[in-house]
Amino acid sequence: MKRYWLISVAIVVLIVAPLGYAQDDSLPSGQLAIEGTDGNIHIYDPTDETFFQITTDGSDSRVYYWPTWSTDGQIAYFGTSREASNSFGLGIFVQPDPLNSDIIHSFISPGDIFTYAYWAPNDCPDGNCRDLAILYTASSGNLALRMARSSEDNFEVAEIETGGPFYWDWAPDGQSMFWARFGETLEIYDVASDEVTETFVEQQGIQRTVDWSPVDDRLLSAVSNPSELTDLVLFDGDERTTLLSNIEGVLSFEWSPDGKQVAYLDSNGGKLGIIDTDGNMVADPASNVIAFFWAPTGDKIAFLTIGTDRPGITAKPASQDELFLLWNVYDMTAGTSKLVASIIPTRQMVYYLNFFDQFARSHSFWSPDGRYLAFGQTTSNGRNVVSIVDVTEDNPVVQEIMEGNIGIFSWN
Repeated sequence: MKRYWLISVAIVVLIVAPLGYAQDDSLPSGQLAIEGTDGNIHIYDPTDETFFQITTDGSDSRVYYWPTWSTDGQIAYFGTSREASNSFGLGIFVQPDPLNSDIIHSFISPGDIFTYAYWAPNDCPDGNCRDLAILYTASSGNLALRMARSSEDNFEVAEIETGGPFYWDWAPDGQSMFWARFGETLEIYDVASDEVTETFVEQQGIQRTVDWSPVDDRLLSAVSNPSELTDLVLFDGDERTTLLSNIEGVLSFEWSPDGKQVAYLDSNGGKLGIIDTDGNMVADPASNVIAFFWAPTGDKIAFLTIGTDRPGITAKPASQDELFLLWNVYDMTAGTSKLVASIIPTRQMVYYLNFFDQFARSHSFWSPDGRYLAFGQTTSNGRNVVSIVDVTEDNPVVQEIMEGNIGIFSWN
C-alpha cells in the first residue's frame, strides 16, 4: 500500500468576523460549532453566551458543513460550491486555532462528495501534528479514504485506500486504526508505515462501525457466527470474549469513556443495554431506542426514542416522515431516566442518527462536562435551529441558540 501525498501546503486566508467572543482559558462546557442555515460555520460559547464566526462567504451556492473538532483544539469542516467561477464537490478546510487565527488550510476536490470524517485522538507519528481521516465518494462512485495531516504551519493530504462500506476507529494513541471494509474484513492499519499490519480471521457481523477501546488495545466488533447471526466479540490480543450472542438485527455498541463497560443497541426491538467486559448485564435502561450517546464524563447516557406527541407542544408533525424524537438521559448512579427534550430533527440530524454509532466517536452532541446536549431541530413554524438543553436541571428547558442544521461540541 502506497500513500500518495496530494498537496504539501495549502493555506488560504478568509475574513473572519468575531461577534463579541471573549477568550477564556477555562471553558468547562467547551465550544459548540454550528452549521448555520446561512451556509457558514459559527462557534457558540455556552459559558458566556458569545459567538465567533469561522466563515463569512457561505451562501445558497457555497455551503460549509459538518464541523468536527480534534482533541487538540483544531476544527475541520467541509464545503461544496456551485459558484460558476469556483465550483467544487468537496472542500476540506482545517483551522488549527479557530478562535484566534484566520489561517485556514484547504484542499479542493472538484468531483468528490463528502461522506464522513474523524480526527485521530492523539498526535500523528511525527509529533506536533494531527491526522484527520476523511471518507468520501469519488467521482467513480467508489468510497475512498484520505488522510489530512495538519499542524499550525503545514497541511498535507494523502490517498490511503478504498472500500465499501468502510468503517474505522482510531487507537487512543492515534498511531493505528481498526478497519472494517467490504462488509467482511477486519484489519489493523498502521499510520506510520501506511500498511495493514494485521488481518483477522473473523468475519464481520451486521454493524455500522467497529470500536477501539479508549484506554488500551482491546477491540470490539460484531462478528458473524456459524448460525449467520451476529455476536459482539471483544478482541484482547489473541484472546476472544463473546459479550453478546445471536443478534438478528444491526448491532450498535460503544465503550464507556473509562473502558470498563459497553453500551449496546440491538436494532431488533431497540433494546438499549449496558454490560461489563465479561458480558454481564449492568443496566437495561430502555426499549424502542434508535440511538444512544455516552456522556464524556461516563456517568450518563443520552438516548432517543420516537414519539407521536410532543409534551407541551400542540403542533403535530406534517407527515408520517416527520415524527418527534424524544431525548432522554439515563443516570448511571441513580439508575433512572428523564425526558429532557422533544424535537423534530433537521435533515442533518436524521443523516447523523442513521449512522449514530459511527458519528458518536467523531462528532459529539455532549458538552465535555456532560452538562449540555446539542441538536438541530425544526420549529413549529418551520425554522431550522440549533438548540441546547442543560440536562442537570430538574426541569430542563431547551434553549434556542441560532438558525442552523446541526451543532457539534468540542472535546475540551
